[in-house]
Amino acid sequence: MSIFDRLNFSNIGMGDVQSVDEMTIVPLVGPDRGNVAPPQALQFQRTSGYGSMVFENTDSTRPAIVPTHTQIRGKGAQDHAMSGSGVVMQLQTQTFRDACCIESSQGGYLRSADNDEDVLPITLRKALLNPSKRTEHAYDKLWGDISSWLQGLKSRMSRGSRRSHLRDFYDAPEYKEALETFAAEFEPVDGQIGAIIMFSGIPVGIEIMPSTYHWEAYWQKLIRGCYGAEMIRLKQLGKLQPSTLIMPDLSEANSMENPIERANKIKEILSVFTEHLKSEVIPLIEQIVISDSRHISTDGNLNTELILTDNGGGGDLILQDSKPIYLSLVL
Repeated sequence: MSIFDRLNFSNIGMGDVQSVDEMTIVPLVGPDRGNVAPPQALQFQRTSGYGSMVFENTDSTRPAIVPTHTQIRGKGAQDHAMSGSGVVMQLQTQTFRDACCIESSQGGYLRSADNDEDVLPITLRKALLNPSKRTEHAYDKLWGDISSWLQGLKSRMSRGSRRSHLRDFYDAPEYKEALETFAAEFEPVDGQIGAIIMFSGIPVGIEIMPSTYHWEAYWQKLIRGCYGAEMIRLKQLGKLQPSTLIMPDLSEANSMENPIERANKIKEILSVFTEHLKSEVIPLIEQIVISDSRHISTDGNLNTELILTDNGGGGDLILQDSKPIYLSLVL
């Protein structure tokens, strides 16, 4: 039984695999689920104090979901990240007071404009799986983890300090360019609502959004800010093994002159490769054991649970009317 079955997700299928270097994306496809506000209805407004993030939902009838560990980086202000996911009810403004400051020596409050938005890297997300740390009202609770995450990176060495500024990574030209390249390499497929993300053939994350619209809105932030950032860091530190998943050679198909025949041939090759990969991925997904599930909050008809796995991973599961509609899990 897969983790999707154990969490009661229905009608989840796998699309054609995408792979660049050591990162492989297995698209998850299926129908939209739940009744939540579209991504554009959710707007970050400001930080109301250090460790507090304010979001507004402009939709008049549906609640909005703040994706797990959303980070906001501004100009001349203290960057912040959510300690988990969030729910903002229709036509309401919600303040999350257990957020994290992600710079150790920067003052100023964020405003709604001129910000960069991403999702925290895997290692930092895992640090916030501890329930007590997640709910702690301490703006500096992630600084030690950020300092450790940056240790040994070129951006840290060029700064010549041990400051806990996550933007030292994202703003470094060599990393920024690589992250944007990753975001451009992976494109949503038809019907995609999520993905299994793999490093060197090993699953490191599972993401499922309520709809294709939500996936299209947030996938770049996940691939770039979370998984891409972690992969670049591991590669630079020499902690990432070469990928065991080799994409099939498409050169012969790409050389076909007839565009329809070329497209069909490429689709055929990728379909065969995807079926082969499924035989390897499915057993790995079936091995994921949920060790704990803790209720976090109830907002209207939405319930948020913190899911923990036996390998030190975990993340947020959101249910609407007792049916799962959102999952963000790092492994």
